[in-house]
Amino acid sequence: MNQAIQEKTATLLQQPAVAFTLFDQNGVQITLNLPSALQINQNGQEYYPPNPTPGEGAPVLHNNTIFPIESATFTVELLDVIDASSNVIANVRWWNNKIFDGKKSMEFTVKKVLPGEVGICVPSEAGYNQVRWATSVSSGRGTETFKNTLNIVTLTFGPLQPNGPGGNPTGPIVQIG
Repeated sequence: MNQAIQEKTATLLQQPAVAFTLFDQNGVQITLNLPSALQINQNGQEYYPPNPTPGEGAPVLHNNTIFPIESATFTVELLDVIDASSNVIANVRWWNNKIFDGKKSMEFTVKKVLPGEVGICVPSEAGYNQVRWATSVSSGRGTETFKNTLNIVTLTFGPLQPNGPGGNPTGPIVQIG
């Protein structure tokens, strides 16, 4: 099968991408674009994005505060898709398509996001810029919602204007979670 047909076939199994909110607190939002729905046959796999470009497939930090964010670090764990009987019907991993390796959780960082702007996050291990759903012959059948977790969000705000004599111009370090 040639490359163009493979890409078209993969696209037909995924609905258009939408931004899913992973974190939303105090004007800071972290989103991840994923297909709104996807179809996977038994013993099959789907990737998003199918052909990643730099920055595509990574979480995005939205700074809706009045403070510049100097840096942010957080971990996103992708949970397997489980049916109503607690059976795993699809394994989900952060995927590196150059070395064919998957990781269940990945730490991401972003630097300098000004107020009202967005920053594309970077994985701590280069190349893990796809999400892969994989099924096996014995995966079973079903329709379930994919879930994920985000934890240990550390934000560094600054620089801030001093509040008076002796004020701290670099701002506080805020840890959420």
